[in-house]
Amino acid sequence: MASSPKKIRRKDIRKPDQFVTLTGKIFHLASEYRTQSIVGGALLLTVLLGLWGWDAYRQRQNRLAAVEYAHALSLYRKGQYTKALDAFAQVRNYSSSPYSRLALLYQANSYFAMQDSAKAVAALQELLRREKKEGFLRQLGFLTLASLQERSDRCKEAGGNYAEAEKIAGPFKDEALLGKARCSFQNGDFKEALSSYRQYLTNYPGSERSNEVSLRIPEIEEKIAAGNGAK
Repeated sequence: MASSPKKIRRKDIRKPDQFVTLTGKIFHLASEYRTQSIVGGALLLTVLLGLWGWDAYRQRQNRLAAVEYAHALSLYRKGQYTKALDAFAQVRNYSSSPYSRLALLYQANSYFAMQDSAKAVAALQELLRREKKEGFLRQLGFLTLASLQERSDRCKEAGGNYAEAEKIAGPFKDEALLGKARCSFQNGDFKEALSSYRQYLTNYPGSERSNEVSLRIPEIEEKIAAGNGAK
């Protein structure tokens, strides 16, 4: 016996079938994914453009700083230290450029040439605060600061800065080691002075200063022996 067809109610007509429901979900997910992709792509593009813009900005700042630095250096070499100080101050405005740290070093040298040791020391201390990379410029900052302190009879401070300069792998390790030896001697630490001078001869045999150092060593050995005898 044939079954009678199922009666379709008005309510069933208004109800979405499985295909429509599933299609709607897929369309919704696709739309959502597309929206997320567009947003993600836009964010990535914004970041890339930002990085490119920052890099272009830094390159432009560095070019402008180089021009200002060359002008300031020309004044310094002519002995026009007051004008050079102002010119180096302009270079320091380009804080993202390495020329700004070099400007601090030459400001210190300008102050020293003008016999203003206090401002020279302050400029070098600012350089060391800003230049954290253990390289040539930081080593030169420590070495210059130590030299100024040594000339001002502040060998206790100078000895520590010579030691810091000597730790850095750079072109002035030999000068820093000699400075450390001199200040150790001035501070009455003859054993440290002797050790530093001997290390210099070991590390730099045949250097221009080796004969001078060789003559210093027996003098220090005598002082150490005399001190031991007095005990």
